[in-house]
Amino acid sequence: PHRHCKVHFAAMAGRGSVKCMACPGYVSPDREAYRVHCSTKWHQFNSNQRMMGRETLTEEAYLAQTAGPTEASTGSSSAAKEPEKAAEKQEAVAASPLNADTVSVCVVFRHKDEKWSHIFKTAKGTTIMDFKKSMVKPSSPSDDVIAFSLKRGMVRAPHFETIDRDETFDFAYVGPEEGKSLLERDEKRKREEEQQAADREVE
Repeated sequence: PHRHCKVHFAAMAGRGSVKCMACPGYVSPDREAYRVHCSTKWHQFNSNQRMMGRETLTEEAYLAQTAGPTEASTGSSSAAKEPEKAAEKQEAVAASPLNADTVSVCVVFRHKDEKWSHIFKTAKGTTIMDFKKSMVKPSSPSDDVIAFSLKRGMVRAPHFETIDRDETFDFAYVGPEEGKSLLERDEKRKREEEQQAADREVE
């Protein structure tokens, strides 16, 4: 799903070329090359960095940080294979029967004129909080988990709501301070609901 990347083609540099708004200094020779570029780990990394309000990396800096093979440039042979691998992986996921206790969650990301999405698999009954933790790398700062919300349209999904069926959420960056405030609000609401439930049992 993240391979389907839209771009505002008014932002061009030269005839038929497309400038990537996420990756510093990268210009695709044409739209097809840009679609291939969108499937690279370098582009996905920078897209996530932008959504979290962090600095994006040049190809050289990204490769130096990850010490991985050169797959970021669309001109490399490995980059050309990347969409094929992604497609094969997607087909494999679609072909394998899902566990009855597993649900699919599509998270839609938007940034200026770009839009992309990613489908996650999670256990049925997982809370929004735990699902958000699974979206963030273990090595990331703890604030990253509360720095964004998941929304259904304009309505934010509370942290302690459970995911019991296939869902689609919009990613919304709110920042650590507002995120902390929203978490505290959800925790207070949860305590009140638990107290009400306890009171009903006593009655």
